[in-house]
Amino acid sequence: MSAAASVSGYLQKLNPSVKLLVVALVGLCLTFLYDPVTPAILLLVVLLAGRVLGGLRLWSQLKPLWVFLLAGIAILVANILFNKENQTAEAIFYLGSVKITGPALWAAGTLWVRLLCFALLSLVFVKTTEPQRLILSLVHQLHLNYRVAYGTMVGYRMLPLFQTDYQTVRAAQRVRGAREATGLLHLWSRTRRYTIPLLAGAVRKAGRVALAMDARAFGALPERTYRERMVVRRSDWVFLACAVLLVAVVVLACWACGIARFAIE
Repeated sequence: MSAAASVSGYLQKLNPSVKLLVVALVGLCLTFLYDPVTPAILLLVVLLAGRVLGGLRLWSQLKPLWVFLLAGIAILVANILFNKENQTAEAIFYLGSVKITGPALWAAGTLWVRLLCFALLSLVFVKTTEPQRLILSLVHQLHLNYRVAYGTMVGYRMLPLFQTDYQTVRAAQRVRGAREATGLLHLWSRTRRYTIPLLAGAVRKAGRVALAMDARAFGALPERTYRERMVVRRSDWVFLACAVLLVAVVVLACWACGIARFAIE
């Protein structure tokens, strides 16, 4: 049972293909925006949608985004060092001998907020979508080959087993007296020690799954029957229309106020 199934909200009941289409459309819109304010407003809209429509706590949405703070610092440093407008732009302030300019901060802020918005969109989609419903929707609405779809779902379901196997291998090596070195210098030795047992276990599990699928004649026929069939309901179309309308209103309002800038200008 996924985390999405434990919370019953409006987003959880929508067709996953429709939600995926909304994520793609919003992501496409973000790609052409070149100002930090408009993506920040869209970020707040997605955050509120996850809270109100998906029943997700604000902290559960914001907590995974902390890693992108480091990405923001890297983007800022790259723009300070390599932005072509830095040489002619007037300095806002100096950090030692490094000149901090408006174009560098603008570009870094734009890229960083866009990255946060992309990440939050993906996070809300994952937290409000059951893998099984997503696979069925891809097969029924997007006509993905069911062999590929169910193979992907099996691989996804095996991911939590890797964590269990890792803990088992780690405990077994401790019982045998193998000391676990810490620090970045010993990262390669730790990786090598755990990779081979984990890969061997994964190969064995994959072999058993393949035999089970063959025993049930999976993939022998071009079509198959389904216990549950995903359909696009009126509520899905309403959500799609409202999402497109809301994004259009935000972008047009920012453009009318002189805030929104586009990468194609």
